[in-house]
Amino acid sequence: MSEPDPNRHPTDMPPGPWLAVLGMHRSGTSAITGALGALGFATPSPDDRMDWPESNPEHWESSSITVYDDELLADLGGSWEAPPDLPPRWEEGVVMRNATSPVAVATAAFPHPGPLVWKDPRLCILLPYWLRVLPAPLATVLVWRSPLAVARSLEQRDGMYLADGIALWERYNRSALEHLVSLDTYVCNYEALVDDPLATIGSLADWLGSLPQFLDHSPRWNRDGAATTIAAETAPGTDSDDALLLPQHRELISRLTAYQGGHRPLGPTSLMSESGWTTALLAARRGSRSRELAGLETRVQDKQTELDRLRQSTSWRITSPLRSLVSALKGRGHP
Repeated sequence: MSEPDPNRHPTDMPPGPWLAVLGMHRSGTSAITGALGALGFATPSPDDRMDWPESNPEHWESSSITVYDDELLADLGGSWEAPPDLPPRWEEGVVMRNATSPVAVATAAFPHPGPLVWKDPRLCILLPYWLRVLPAPLATVLVWRSPLAVARSLEQRDGMYLADGIALWERYNRSALEHLVSLDTYVCNYEALVDDPLATIGSLADWLGSLPQFLDHSPRWNRDGAATTIAAETAPGTDSDDALLLPQHRELISRLTAYQGGHRPLGPTSLMSESGWTTALLAARRGSRSRELAGLETRVQDKQTELDRLRQSTSWRITSPLRSLVSALKGRGHP
């Protein structure tokens, strides 16, 4: 785990204590975060909460921190759907040293002291950076779901190819296991959570209550209320799409299954290298995104050129007094 950056001031962050929820998009991170909120943890302020009802009834995600993390990913050359290939110790590089302090966005999300739960799937990629600024001790929950269920959900929501969804599942979960080493971590399977919410939430609450930073708060936790927030859902069955799973995916499933439950802390793991298929697919997605951004920049430049030509035209100069009059009337309250 990286040493704290002396140029950062983690004590300026909301003191928490913090509980971070990680997991690939469409893996049940919203469900577990909502349950933890019902248990007794503070969720992001309603004024700062993500609103995307057509995807989930409630995401329990901070809008300000999500935008901040999207900007970090962009600065690193990627996005949530096309994560960057990051070198070792990237969190200490010049890009992250020049990043805007997260104190303001974190304070907007969590304005009050006390135990809080923060969920952002992007943490699977960006956790090494956040470990340098979040106050210790940090506890984490890693939620995972079968890769095919995740890929089908992304296909339905975003029109994403199944192979791309599985590639993202591998990158996110592999990165999470790598970054969570030496942190107190509870590993939760979404299908198991839906199958038996009371047992899963009870086990998670027992584990959290054993951590010193939450010990005084645990007697007031509403375990039954937390379990009732988990909506019933039919788990997708196994079908011919299993052919899309590579040995690296199956090994990752096996390791996540073995890690089910609480760890103080999560120990190191030895996994096969990321599949070449995943690396290539995500590189192609980044290339496609770069071309889209380049095309957008070209269109913006074209529009700016058209606007400059308009402003230099005779008609623009002739109508200048009229535009000034309209502006003045609006300033006086005229429609």
